[in-house]
Amino acid sequence: LCSGFWGASRHINYLGEICQSIALAIPGWLVSGSLLPWLYPVYYVALFIPRQYDDDAICLEKYGKSWEDYMRAVPYRIVPYIW
Repeated sequence: LCSGFWGASRHINYLGEICQSIALAIPGWLVSGSLLPWLYPVYYVALFIPRQYDDDAICLEKYGKSWEDYMRAVPYRIVPYIW
């Protein structure tokens, strides 16, 4: 689990979803000039930030010391080398 994508951050799949939502918002913004398309990535950020805290708590309860070891080995939550 500490190698590959999940060795970069504990919830790397959330980063992929956020990047995808940004990629989908950019064309809408460029065509319309409206900020409305940016609600999509903002929604994902608002969804995933609290969710990763809940996921960590559930995994800590389920896996105990193994999850603590994983959190020490992979300190980043969503964005590698940032957070």
